[in-house]
Amino acid sequence: MTLRPRILLLLSFIPSLTHAAEPPFTGTNPIPYTYQSQGAEHREVRDPCIIREGDAWYLIHTMWPFANREPDRMNLPDNGSSPGIALYRSTDLKDWKFQSWLVRSADLPDDCPYKHRFWAPEIHKLNGKFYLIFTADNWTKKEINPHQEFASAGRAFVGVADHIGGPYQHISLIPDGACDTTLFADTTGKTYAVMPKHDLFIRPIDLTGLTRGEGISWLGPEKKIVTCDPAGTKLDSAPEYLEGPWVEHIGGRYHLFYAEFFRNGKDTSYWTGVASADTPDGPWQRDDRGKVFEAGHIAIFDGPSNSKWVSYRIENRDHDRGLLAIDPVTITPQGQVQVEITAGKR
Repeated sequence: MTLRPRILLLLSFIPSLTHAAEPPFTGTNPIPYTYQSQGAEHREVRDPCIIREGDAWYLIHTMWPFANREPDRMNLPDNGSSPGIALYRSTDLKDWKFQSWLVRSADLPDDCPYKHRFWAPEIHKLNGKFYLIFTADNWTKKEINPHQEFASAGRAFVGVADHIGGPYQHISLIPDGACDTTLFADTTGKTYAVMPKHDLFIRPIDLTGLTRGEGISWLGPEKKIVTCDPAGTKLDSAPEYLEGPWVEHIGGRYHLFYAEFFRNGKDTSYWTGVASADTPDGPWQRDDRGKVFEAGHIAIFDGPSNSKWVSYRIENRDHDRGLLAIDPVTITPQGQVQVEITAGKR
């Protein structure tokens, strides 16, 4: 059956002080977005992250090929890896144009510890600086990697810049970080990392030394805040693991969005769960729905009129699966996150 993506019409859910004159957004899912990777045009994205800066939106994502290190692919361009992290810009969330490479495998020396993979890139503006965080490793020699091994899913690296387009400098390993580590700042400016290690952990982090080339330091121990245990939710089974966290302060509370991978025999599904807290120290209370909306590894961004939106890849199994989509996010008077996924609606 042919999909007929429903038209998205957004009236301003949250009034804006800085973009009050903007008209409501009108568009369709999937977003008509393509990109070049290794000499070919692609539409499939993974881990899309949109961020607003000024009057434009910027997009980065995991680029094709979405591969692990495979010995029989080492003779391919970039040793079979994703080519890097490319930045795209739009003024309407529909027409996206290539801006620049933020990190590119072909430009990095052979002994660079973050030369391959480039999974789950995110840009966060924290305390006036831009931080590019991504998962990477080096596929040529074990000794180049942080623990002298080929990691199954890479390590977390972060760099800093004064402008969203970079250059991102002093790209450094996050010690004890994990694939899909994310960053956020609380309302006082204190910064945190949230790391998926099967369950989700939070840890205060000092990024100020990065600008001076002095690296990263932790400000305290890590603390488990969300587990795979379905107790307290309406889930009838536990997800196999949690990943792709993102924290956003909305409506006076912190909301932690995270991806849940479910497997039931041959059937698999990818959902977003949500936990909320008054402070980063918690306690974090999970939304008892468990599966809040069907999408995974999402990012929350300031959309039209400065209302909150979500960027995600479509997860249904028809021909639009894997394509870029966006939808508005609202918070009910009871404090519950609401996202109506319009992608794939018939």
